[in-house]
Amino acid sequence: MVTNTNTGAVTIWVAYIIFLLITVVLNSKHHALIFTILCILLEVLFWIFIPEITVTIDGNEYVTRILIVFLSYFAIRYLTNEYSSKMKGYLNFAKEQETLEKISSSFISVSNENAGEKIDEMFQLSAEVLDFDIGYLVEFSADYEEALVLSAYKKNGISEKLGTKFNPNIIPMFKTIITEKKPIGWADTTSLSADEDKEAREFFLSREALSYYALPLIIEDNVFGLLLIEHHKKIDINVWENQINFLGVMANILVDSKKKIMYEAKLYDYAYFDELTKLANRNMMINKLTQNIHNLKGQEKLAVLYIEIENLRMINDTFGHTVGDNIIKEAASILKKLSQEACCISRIENRAFSIVIHNVKNVEQVENFIDKINDAFSIPIQPTKGRKLFITTAIGVSIYPDDGKDAETLLQNADLAGYEAKQSDNKVVFFSNQLTNRIAENIILTNRLFTALDNNEFSLEFQPQINGKTGKTAGVEALLRWNYEANRRIRPDIFIPILEQTGLIHEVGLWVLEQSLKEHNKLISKGFAPLRFSINISIIQFRDDDFVSETVNLIKKYKVDPKYIELEITETLLSVNFEDTVAKLEKLKDFGVSIAIDDFGKGYSSLHRLEIVPFNRIKIDKSIVDDIISKKKKTVIVQTIVTLAKSLMADTTAEGVETKEQLDFLVDMDCDEIQGYYYSRPLPIEALETFLKNE
Repeated sequence: MVTNTNTGAVTIWVAYIIFLLITVVLNSKHHALIFTILCILLEVLFWIFIPEITVTIDGNEYVTRILIVFLSYFAIRYLTNEYSSKMKGYLNFAKEQETLEKISSSFISVSNENAGEKIDEMFQLSAEVLDFDIGYLVEFSADYEEALVLSAYKKNGISEKLGTKFNPNIIPMFKTIITEKKPIGWADTTSLSADEDKEAREFFLSREALSYYALPLIIEDNVFGLLLIEHHKKIDINVWENQINFLGVMANILVDSKKKIMYEAKLYDYAYFDELTKLANRNMMINKLTQNIHNLKGQEKLAVLYIEIENLRMINDTFGHTVGDNIIKEAASILKKLSQEACCISRIENRAFSIVIHNVKNVEQVENFIDKINDAFSIPIQPTKGRKLFITTAIGVSIYPDDGKDAETLLQNADLAGYEAKQSDNKVVFFSNQLTNRIAENIILTNRLFTALDNNEFSLEFQPQINGKTGKTAGVEALLRWNYEANRRIRPDIFIPILEQTGLIHEVGLWVLEQSLKEHNKLISKGFAPLRFSINISIIQFRDDDFVSETVNLIKKYKVDPKYIELEITETLLSVNFEDTVAKLEKLKDFGVSIAIDDFGKGYSSLHRLEIVPFNRIKIDKSIVDDIISKKKKTVIVQTIVTLAKSLMADTTAEGVETKEQLDFLVDMDCDEIQGYYYSRPLPIEALETFLKNE
């Protein structure tokens, strides 16, 4: 009998078991399949070549079997431990993922209101997984001079007081993180040598922290916060690496949440606050006003003021939008100082503010507040170095509940009153039902004006201008009329401002010039001597870039000698973009057109500017002529204007002359021309022809 063969026959089966157990450790299906196939092939080979064998078992065999049993035991124990370790690792990983999923899901609904609650919950959940002793979330100020504890966790239940502020520069680690923008940490702070980071070692050991990890929270390359955890025990390096990955995900969630909150805050600001002044906008004002109305008791009243800066557009056009923006900010600052705690202020439009006054007892209370506003704006504002500018305001007022019982209606009615205030003398109007009717009519007129030119509703009348020495007609002023209905005309002081506001003045102004040129030629064709035709020019019309070229082209088209065309401008025009105004006037005068300054004495004119402006005539305003007989001051004013015109080599025309006494007085003062009802009211062209024939 072959002993070795017999022995092998007894023990070789154990090898199969050992190999199969090893495949469990390797956790490889491929190895298990290969070993299984190999074992089966070996058995088949033994079956073929050694179909029968006699086995002899002695002491050695028993010892061998015992050794194999021990070996199998230890192999199984090893496999069990490995399996248990892998299962524990898997369960820990699964728990980490489940916790991260909970945290992530919780932060989906994060907002500025519930962020603190979400962060506290995050620390509680993560502490169950990471088993840390202390956790902090800290936010830095923009200049990194101050840090704020937003959330704190301690395993023993003693929590840092939230809202605690401190200087982050006193903590060595914080300064490093802010500067390098990288996470720092140590699994065993006791292993830190004095040379490596003495300050950090002493700081954390003083806090009984044997390991720590701190991550910077970064948005757009700026560190805005810090996530810090501390352990009071040393951490295994493998566990440490897993915790770092976990904390990295937490940091990403916090950064994304901060971005979301910042974005929502921006949206909120855009929706409810003015970007330039940081005041509440119209939406916020409506919300606040609605709440104020809801809180009113009994017969309590409140007032809504609509305050518009009238000359903001002129400032923007003259000095630029940067200066205009500074004016708005200065105006907002002035109004904020005037508005006490009982008032709320907002910027509801580009050049308009709204103020709500609480506990209104009477109208005098509101008027006194408006007087304070007017007094404040009577002092020029200095939006830039070296330049001071006056601003003019128009104020509309509505009172709750008399003028509206909801926020929208009160603001709308205050706005309507503000619109009317721009046309009034004192620039302040309280809302009334009659005002609504006037504004409604104004809207109807505005809509009708868009088709008035196409429907031939406009016409011209001409008022003669009489030479003071000869008594003969030297020229006529073309005056626009609007025949709204068969027996109704709309006054020019009503519809011309609408033409200017809508921009229709450009088209209508050219029509007036063209019709005047046509009538001039018709009179000549009928044998009349050429007369000077004066045409009023609106500021809006004059500011158009093509005004000069269009005017010149029309005069050339109708082949009228430019010396018979006089364009009338107002003093106000000289205060808007003076250099451009002078340049345009010089072009017109070079072409041969005459320039007259209309309503002189009604506005404000700088004598220095008058010396520069190219003009041919000064027209003395009717408001001065009216009292020339009864008021000595008006006499002096007229004499001064006539003398000034002569010294500037210009003629004078007195407007609104209605009596013989006024006529004689003006002629004695050497006024060149007289215009007014004393000689003739404005006439249709047919009546003008009759008037000229009768001369």
